[in-house]
Formats: sequence, structure tokens, C-alpha cells
Amino acid sequence: MICNEAFNEFHSLESITIPNTVTIIGYEAFRGCASLQSITIPDSVTCINFKAFIGCVSLQSIIIPESVTKIEYQAFSG
Repeated sequence: MICNEAFNEFHSLESITIPNTVTIIGYEAFRGCASLQSITIPDSVTCINFKAFIGCVSLQSIIIPESVTKIEYQAFSG
């Protein structure tokens, strides 16, 4: 699991490749990462929690695998 608010407001983060050991992306894990442009989510992830990527205004590329069965409210808001 990527813990709740793990990378909250981490402004210099531009891209992330989530490791295969992660199954859940926590609440507001990447909230306000304004420079984040791309995310690679592995097949191991099954849930993207509430507001996980809220405020990631530069996000241009994300591939969500079929393994993700739950995307919670406002996961990509803003």
C-alpha cells in the first residue's frame, strides 16, 4: 500500500512508476503533486482511494490496468 498522504504536496515529483508490491493507492497519496505528469500503475493495484491524485494539474498520462476494480470518489479531481 502507498500510505495515505505519502507524497502529499511533493511539488518536484514529475513521474512515478508504482512497484508491483503495491495493491492499494491510499487516500490523498499524491494530493497536490502539481508537477506530476505521468503515472505507471502495475497490475498488482486493485484500488485507487478517495482523492489519491486530487490537484495533480499537470497529469497527462496514466494507464489504469484491468486489475483496478475500485476507483473511489474524486480520485483524479482537479
